[in-house]
Amino acid sequence: MTEQQDPNKHEFQIYLPGLLKVLAESLYSTKKVAIRELIQNAHDSCVRRRVETKEASYKPRVDVSIDEENNIVTIKDNGSGLTKEDVRTYLATIGRSYTRQLGENLSFLNPDEASQLIGQFGMGFLSAFLVASEVVLTTRSYKEGSPTLRWRSNGDVHYELEEVEGEEIGTSVELHIKANASFMLNEGILSDTISQYADFLPIPVYLNSAFYPINAQRPPWEALDPQQAIRDYIQRVFRVSSPLAVIELSDQIVDLGHDSMTIPLEGFVFIPPGSVASVQEFGDMNVFIRRMFICERQRDLLPSWARFVRGVVDCTYLQPTASREELHQDDNFMFIQQAIEEQLLKGLRRVADEDPTKWKQIVRGHADVIMGWAVQDNEFFEQVADIVTFRTTRGQISLRDYLKETDNKIYYVTRQMGSLQERLLGEGHGVPVIDASWFAVTPFLKKFANRDSNVELVQLDGESNQLMRPIDDERFDRIVEFFQHREIKAQIVTFKPEDVPGIVIYPKDAEFIMETRSALDSDELPGPLAGLVNDYVNRLSQEHDDDLDGTFYINASNDLIIKLAKLEPGTGRDAALMLIYQMAKLFSGRMLDNLQITEAFRDAGVAIDKLLED
Repeated sequence: MTEQQDPNKHEFQIYLPGLLKVLAESLYSTKKVAIRELIQNAHDSCVRRRVETKEASYKPRVDVSIDEENNIVTIKDNGSGLTKEDVRTYLATIGRSYTRQLGENLSFLNPDEASQLIGQFGMGFLSAFLVASEVVLTTRSYKEGSPTLRWRSNGDVHYELEEVEGEEIGTSVELHIKANASFMLNEGILSDTISQYADFLPIPVYLNSAFYPINAQRPPWEALDPQQAIRDYIQRVFRVSSPLAVIELSDQIVDLGHDSMTIPLEGFVFIPPGSVASVQEFGDMNVFIRRMFICERQRDLLPSWARFVRGVVDCTYLQPTASREELHQDDNFMFIQQAIEEQLLKGLRRVADEDPTKWKQIVRGHADVIMGWAVQDNEFFEQVADIVTFRTTRGQISLRDYLKETDNKIYYVTRQMGSLQERLLGEGHGVPVIDASWFAVTPFLKKFANRDSNVELVQLDGESNQLMRPIDDERFDRIVEFFQHREIKAQIVTFKPEDVPGIVIYPKDAEFIMETRSALDSDELPGPLAGLVNDYVNRLSQEHDDDLDGTFYINASNDLIIKLAKLEPGTGRDAALMLIYQMAKLFSGRMLDNLQITEAFRDAGVAIDKLLED
């Protein structure tokens, strides 16, 4: 029994209206892709004519025009055209692509020509029905004796095909625009759409018979002055006027272990002036394949740590999905990602070595993102560990330079508020203090210290008494007793700078406990969560006992404190001590509530008033 006679075998039947509905609702994200697909077909038709005819005088072109009165957009090319057999075999057969077949035929004989062909799936023409209620295609093949044909369809299961008068070789596609796609009749929108998708195509595309083509016809990296052309392109497309660095991409040999392969890469990556972790991260690429735009803000081609980088890439090894709006993440995708990462790292190292000032600008503009990803990526961490800079009490300093001043100790504070006194203590001992309140700085410092056993971390906030020296001197007993009688925890120590009579230090969790208690008291947290949070805060509170109100460290090296220690208890001495305490409390940097601030100012005012009375 032959295959045709087998009663168990049947042919698929395609219901075109249903397929078009799927295309409109699922495959494509925007109706604008119809213009991209039809310009791509026109481009490939021109390449096909050049390849198959070898006409020396042939000048390919694509024309797009708008007929607002009749709601028609026309895409016309002077390419190879179609024969009646081509129409039946390729245009009317979903999934068959002459371009793909021609590319396969040329891949061994003429790979350069094959690489210029874009189409693959044989479905792009159907996208015309996303925007058109009727499509009229008029075509004449370059092949001798071919008639001019007119193909017409309104998207149902039928199409009309007839011979008409006409001698011009090429293809014209008339789109009778639907009401819900009328934006395509706007010249500005259509111009932007063509520029977005076809800007790099080498064949000129003209809009409404303009004298100059609308597309640039070459990518900026092929300009006479690539660096300037790329910067102009970044300004126009990415709206970034002054990128900190631009790194051009080129072919890259990738090690496969048992073998190697050359990845054909074109494009560039660049570093914008600034980014913010989780708020304004980048790490995205605009993707072209054979000069046709595929997608923007592709976030997987760049390594995860490169969230401060943007760019453009064109690579023939990338494989688009059927919608040609995204990429298959196959083996080639991973090799291309590896090649881009290697070139990016090489470019960053070159900037750091050859232009330290520029590198500092990069690090300062993207410090949060760079540190955040360096903590997660060991290889990237090794690249930036010694050159990333930190905010300190003495300005921006790299750890390499910092450790030269601190005898292999890193002094840091983790709270932007509440660290003023701790920074003061650090500077009093002649060491710069790192502001680690910013995203990922503390994990970065810990990873740095774990890498080098000679490095010691000293956290000052909540533990800054490491920079104080307790003393046992009965001369100051009456001062301590003064504060104890007022239920203020006080301790006599010596610290630098000696000009500071005293400071109030809070444990590192005090701020969190205070804010959380306030949220619980005001019922800002939902019931079940409030219970869990309350238990946690209570445990923290028990650990700190009575430290939550802070400890007043009195500087026995301060001349004023020494003088006050000699005075007998009385109005003037007591007022001076209370004033010093309230000043230390106000300048501790802690986020006091309104009641506490009012109380501090009131007590300070009373103390000053008593001093005036004396």
